[in-house]
Amino acid sequence: MNDNKNYITKKLLAPVINLIQVKKYEEALHLLNNLFDQISDENIINKIKGLIYLKKRDWLKSLQYYEKISKKKMDYEIFNNIGVALYKIGKYSDASFKFKQAINNKNKYLPAYENFCVTNKLLGNFETSINFSIQALKLMPHNNKIKNNLIDILNYFEPKKIENNILEINNQIRELNFENNVSKFIEESKIYKILNSSEKILEKNNFTINYPHTQIFKKNSNNLNCERHLSLFEKHKIIPKFCFSCYKVQITLDDVLNLLKLYFYFNKLNLKKNNIRKCIVELRSKVIGNYKGYIFCSSVIEAKTIKRNLIDDLTNEKINVKNIEIKHGCSEYYEEFKQYKSINEDLTNKIYQTKWMDIEKKFDEKNFFNENTDERVFFKTINLFNLPDFLIMKNWFIYAKIIGDNSYKNVYKSHIKIDHLSQIEMQKIIMRKKIN
Repeated sequence: MNDNKNYITKKLLAPVINLIQVKKYEEALHLLNNLFDQISDENIINKIKGLIYLKKRDWLKSLQYYEKISKKKMDYEIFNNIGVALYKIGKYSDASFKFKQAINNKNKYLPAYENFCVTNKLLGNFETSINFSIQALKLMPHNNKIKNNLIDILNYFEPKKIENNILEINNQIRELNFENNVSKFIEESKIYKILNSSEKILEKNNFTINYPHTQIFKKNSNNLNCERHLSLFEKHKIIPKFCFSCYKVQITLDDVLNLLKLYFYFNKLNLKKNNIRKCIVELRSKVIGNYKGYIFCSSVIEAKTIKRNLIDDLTNEKINVKNIEIKHGCSEYYEEFKQYKSINEDLTNKIYQTKWMDIEKKFDEKNFFNENTDERVFFKTINLFNLPDFLIMKNWFIYAKIIGDNSYKNVYKSHIKIDHLSQIEMQKIIMRKKIN
């Protein structure tokens, strides 16, 4: 009898599942409501509604239906989905607990491992995240998401135990920092030794990975929340109030070799506030300059002081700098608000409108931005050359090769494989050949 009832239920729900799979969520909900009287088990209805609202990114409504399910009917997928919804509204500790329940319910359920490890990284529970990453990689050695999360942690944390080849590789690469132990600047011969020794370490361990990042950050414990600000601008075409006090010193360079030199210089650079800095290859389609370094500042006075010091340091021909300038906030704002480019006056009252404050408040409430920072721990990065930095540099070499910059050959002798980046990133790089 139970088997027959289950068969009928599955048959009734098949059209609903098909609609979910093709992302017709409203139709799926409508059909599900019409089937309510024919399906006696409300747990099934609540499970599917919880899933639909999860797909619709309506996190609170998803939780509302999942929480109606009987504890006896909870399984690893439900625990994991509840964790995802909690994660999205910034309740990371609760999300971590649910992901752990999913793992306990099914020890080989990889999505729960992935989510648990990422969540604990954000909570600053690095040791826990590393331990479960290692456990997950024993179950699925080629899981790229787990590997990338583990590699990212190495920017902030030095593991006490070396129980995985990724940790061992990072440890060996970190030891190469002694090649540049004294000087603020680094000679090309030392860069050559560091990079090619790192490549030998990867080859010796037969280590390959698709590591997607192209920017190297050196962070302090401040959260600039740039993702939030740019999302707000894209949605409402307003500049967030925070961004009026954001300035950056931009260093533009001619080739990837000098970007490498700038990276090592940034590792040695001592700033009073340990300002956030980064080195990048430019992927935006309408922006001039391929290779850049940034130092982020909270005032134009601070930016001018840092710029003066950089000019003193960098114009000694040890690093070939094309330009050093102060920029106001993000370049994305300039086309919409040309006046914002100015660094010589306070533009807050001239551009920022009173009604924008309400737009920001509603935007944050809808997207749980305040909640998303309540539990997160923002750690400063370790200013040492490491595995994640080397993997990003290898992506820089792909970029350089595609746009026709051969300066990397002075310091890196291995063959450049161009399959480590996504097709989207590859197309962005190809487009760069038409700029500058």
